[in-house]
Amino acid sequence: MICTVLLWCGPLPVFGQQNAADSLKNILSGNKKDTTAVVNLNVLALELIQSENYKEGVAYANQSLDLATELGFEKGRARALKSLGMAAYFQGDYLTVFDFWTRSLEAFEAASDLPGVANMTRNLGVLYYDQGSQDKALEYYFKSLEISEKIRDPLQITSNLVNIGGVYAQMKNYEKALAYYKKVEPYFFNLNNPGISSSYLMGVGEAHSLRNDHVNAKKYFEEALQINKNTPSYAHNLTMLGKEEFALGNTSKAIAYYDLAYSTAREGNLTLDEVQTLLAMGNLYQKTDGNKALEAYQKGETLAMELELNEELRDIYKGMSIAYEGKGDFKNAYTYNNKYQAINDLIFNLETNDKIRGLQFDFDLNKKQDEIVLLEKEGEIKELEVKRQKNVIYGTIFSTFLLLLIAMGIFNRYKYVKKTNGIIEGEKEKSDNLLRNILPAETAEELKLNGKVAAKSFDSVTVFFSDFKGFTFYSQSLTPDVLVKSVDYYFSKFDQIIEKYGLEKIKTIGDAYMCAGGLPFPSEDHPKKMVMAAFEIAAFVEDTRKQKPEGITCFDIRIGINTGPIVAGVVGLKKFAYDIWGDTVNVASRMESMSDAGKINVSEYTYELIKDSYDCEFRGEIEVKNKGNMKMYFVNGPKVISLKQPEIERTKGLAPSLN
Repeated sequence: MICTVLLWCGPLPVFGQQNAADSLKNILSGNKKDTTAVVNLNVLALELIQSENYKEGVAYANQSLDLATELGFEKGRARALKSLGMAAYFQGDYLTVFDFWTRSLEAFEAASDLPGVANMTRNLGVLYYDQGSQDKALEYYFKSLEISEKIRDPLQITSNLVNIGGVYAQMKNYEKALAYYKKVEPYFFNLNNPGISSSYLMGVGEAHSLRNDHVNAKKYFEEALQINKNTPSYAHNLTMLGKEEFALGNTSKAIAYYDLAYSTAREGNLTLDEVQTLLAMGNLYQKTDGNKALEAYQKGETLAMELELNEELRDIYKGMSIAYEGKGDFKNAYTYNNKYQAINDLIFNLETNDKIRGLQFDFDLNKKQDEIVLLEKEGEIKELEVKRQKNVIYGTIFSTFLLLLIAMGIFNRYKYVKKTNGIIEGEKEKSDNLLRNILPAETAEELKLNGKVAAKSFDSVTVFFSDFKGFTFYSQSLTPDVLVKSVDYYFSKFDQIIEKYGLEKIKTIGDAYMCAGGLPFPSEDHPKKMVMAAFEIAAFVEDTRKQKPEGITCFDIRIGINTGPIVAGVVGLKKFAYDIWGDTVNVASRMESMSDAGKINVSEYTYELIKDSYDCEFRGEIEVKNKGNMKMYFVNGPKVISLKQPEIERTKGLAPSLN
């Protein structure tokens, strides 16, 4: 329960939505150009944005910004920029949000408006939190908290403390979460803000619950219940209380809370709360009454599928598998266990994408700032060009001595322009190199030339997947620096190996590494090259495990390879990504997940192409979605070939060697 409310700083009038807008338009029709007009324009823009009339709201916010700039009214400028950022936030344009809100923060600082600075700093923290960048979010929350404490603003202080506690709870650092929640206590009874009070009590309760301190969790949930009654949070509050009573062994009380939560959710059309309550009911009946458990799970499954609630659906499938197993229906237990595994993998990929999204957001911000610096340099060049032209005019009037000075100035100017052009060319080369690192060279040139890349089909491509065994377990105990350093150590070497064999890196997702052979230029030997690269990667991982470099965490690796047709192309308008699609990719991923540590697992398609050159061990068949059962093989090493029978006899029983 994280209070990420984007609060509007300063006293603004409150009106009914449509009447307020009409009244303000009438007031503004007088065409007065003063600070009162700026305030009214900002209030009108806010009313329109809050009612989702973004186009008109942005128009009035821009009018306010222009008038405030003309009058030198910094507070008015700050609020207009904040309104423009708010409109972009609601429409999902987060880079534009960052631009407007950063400028708004600068304007609040210029006006020495500390409440505005505290509010805007916290909102930037919310923006980073939404993008999955928890460290950056905390940085801004702490800055806002420091200012809020300086000006003694209880609303700002408690909002920041609840936000900080919520972030630490999400990071599973419950001790720190509770420490910051505890700092809310001196302000709690005088808050007079039900939203923040509810978020605080529910946040503390959930932190205690996750620490298995069910007595204290129950205490805070009961206190929150008085605030949440007759609000949309009431059903969720009841469900959380039911969970704590069940954990404490009070089954009858838990059922009573669940029944009330379920009826409240249905009456209020709160489908998410309805699903979560049904899930809790199923878990309660799971071991005592399998039929009741399945009835609750099945109702929850239908609703969760309609709303695409992946996490709830995952837990429902797990509960249904256990319930069917308890009834002796092992066929359905197996079916729902498979569904649980599939959706659990999907959730892991989504969580990984969130982390990548946070890193991408930071990257895009840095890129945008670099572009601004480049534009400033170009502006400086234009200004210098104007000065040079003036010097030429004055030079025709002055004496020979001054002409000599002008000639020297021109020479110095030539050196400066040459140096500046070199800087610009260097920046352009950096951009081109970055594009070539993201995309294959041929694809990058096509993108630069046409502004887009046509999708292409390839009849035969070999796809490679790998991941580190036990990576999730290790990542929970490693510091971010050690984790990133270790992954970079492995992936940097992987990049060198696949480049050596003329293969194409596609992407990395968390600890998974994906590459392909036979594209963007088709070739005939890509299966063998891929296997050679796979052996070299496996050998590198094994050597690392034996040598144990300082500061590097050692992992075991699983490798899977498949060959077949794919489609390749570039997706996205601003954040280009070269990717491949098709059953071939899915089968390669399954080969990796079914492999063993240190082993190279290939499909029957790849096996048919390499069997004459490599010694392969048949492993059996696996079921692949939309493909049926497929054969798979371990590649043990290259075949030892000799023309003489005695030499063949001598090599029997010897392990193959790689050259």
